Amino acid sequence: MTKGLENKEGFKKLYKDLYGPLVNYAYSKTKDWELSKEVVQNTFVRFWNKRNDINIRSSVKSYLFSMVRNGIIDHYRKEKNTVDLEEIQNSRSLIIEQDEISIQNDYKFKYGLKKAISTLKEKRRRIFVLSKFEGLTYKEIADYLNISERTVEDNIAKAFKEIRNYFYSNNLI
Repeated sequence: MTKGLENKEGFKKLYKDLYGPLVNYAYSKTKDWELSKEVVQNTFVRFWNKRNDINIRSSVKSYLFSMVRNGIIDHYRKEKNTVDLEEIQNSRSLIIEQDEISIQNDYKFKYGLKKAISTLKEKRRRIFVLSKFEGLTYKEIADYLNISERTVEDNIAKAFKEIRNYFYSNNLI
């Protein structure tokens, strides 16, 4: 037990003598009066609760100033963790929103593509599907349909142009 703090009267005198200087010290570090008062108040509460376990090697005054400094550090450390948690939650919400938008856009794109392909002429649609969905080369398509590779190239190019025009005219892009 710390000498002079065996009773409430000694603690009250210590509180009365050091409360102001401790708040001023805390304010010099935080620039926030309310936070400074809160940290000092919490320091005195912790000090009183642990008075029987504390072994002070320097002065009580120095010990309390150290406790206030550590209280300020703890406050900002907790505040930083709280901000980090808020940032994580905000990031998760943003990712979820982006995923939802992405899914909507993906669905919109796939639906639009399906509709655009369905507007192609039969032969052009067949060539396009064989190339882009079945993975056949231009030569394989030409051999399969008994047409020239140049005809396959032209039809693919025209299919892309028509699909692009469909997307623009239907505000899908």
